[in-house]
Amino acid sequence: MKILRYSLLLFALSFLMPGKHCFGTSWEQLQQTKCQIADSAYQMENYAEAIRIYEEIAKEYEEANLFYNLGNAYYKNGENAKALLWYERALKLDPSDEDIQHNIAFVNRKIIDKIDAVPETLFAQWWHKVTDLLTERQWAVLSIIGSFLLFLSIGAYLFARSGGVRTTGFVTFWISIIVIVFSVIFANKQKEKATHHTEAIVMDLVVDAKNAPNAGGKNLFVIHEGLKVQITNEMNGWVEIRLPNGEKGWIAQNSIEKI
Repeated sequence: MKILRYSLLLFALSFLMPGKHCFGTSWEQLQQTKCQIADSAYQMENYAEAIRIYEEIAKEYEEANLFYNLGNAYYKNGENAKALLWYERALKLDPSDEDIQHNIAFVNRKIIDKIDAVPETLFAQWWHKVTDLLTERQWAVLSIIGSFLLFLSIGAYLFARSGGVRTTGFVTFWISIIVIVFSVIFANKQKEKATHHTEAIVMDLVVDAKNAPNAGGKNLFVIHEGLKVQITNEMNGWVEIRLPNGEKGWIAQNSIEKI
């Protein structure tokens, strides 16, 4: 079914950005119907209507595939900044999804600002990659599995008569401890990323960053629509942002949308 859908879209559109099913089996029938209507509008190239319905659903539910489809609709409607916003929101919910990563990279090639990020240490790169291997829920499930193995290993070590079984129980005990500790740490990291809105996408075509949180401040640099920035401070309708290269400046809060 998914392959057929992809084939139809590939025939109809000059560039394919793959769609996904919005809902799992637990979603209410009404929302499923709304999503199917939005999917149909998208396939008929009525992107404005698809956006309207997807956003209506997104007000009530947070789901990676829904946000991904909304990003696709915005891209097809020629709104790259909005597309990046919803792709990034989808990525926060499912950081290992390769389709989302691909589309973010593709749309980023179309924005004006090309700013090299400050290089991370090898440890920081490894840490982020491992954290993003699973979602918060998946890390939590892994910690539960680790806890189950922990109790089994304790039982094997205390009550088994075989020396080999006791040794296996001892090794499994320490492996379980490591799994539990890191699973909890990574789950908390993913929860923090999902709930703390410290990143944003620039929505205005051109924005002057200033050295103070007011219109009379000195201009420091210019940024453009679609750029992803880090929010470091907020004050009186202004936000201090940090660019990927480390530069900081103040811009009006209504110039961005938080991820």
